[in-house]
Amino acid sequence: RVMLRVSVSVHVSLQGEQKSLTAVTMSVSSAGALLIMKQGLPADSRIVLEHAQTKERVACRVTRAPREMPEGAHVSIEFDSPAPNFWRITFPPSDWRPVD
Repeated sequence: RVMLRVSVSVHVSLQGEQKSLTAVTMSVSSAGALLIMKQGLPADSRIVLEHAQTKERVACRVTRAPREMPEGAHVSIEFDSPAPNFWRITFPPSDWRPVD
């Protein structure tokens, strides 16, 4: 995971009604992200995540129950399939370790 703030829209069906919610990422990876939202979403919710700058969309699921924090609900999401270019950054190699 890489700490990165990106504005996103979360498209979800809540109680049979399509909603678009705003969120910001706390951290991102090639497989998903940790979002900060005003309201949490239940585990296993199906969503479509839209990158605010590129308008690219990717199908995702919420991986666990949200954690309520002072800044908002922390919502962990996972892409249906890896999308390493979705965030428009280069991730460090898997064997990368910080220098002591």
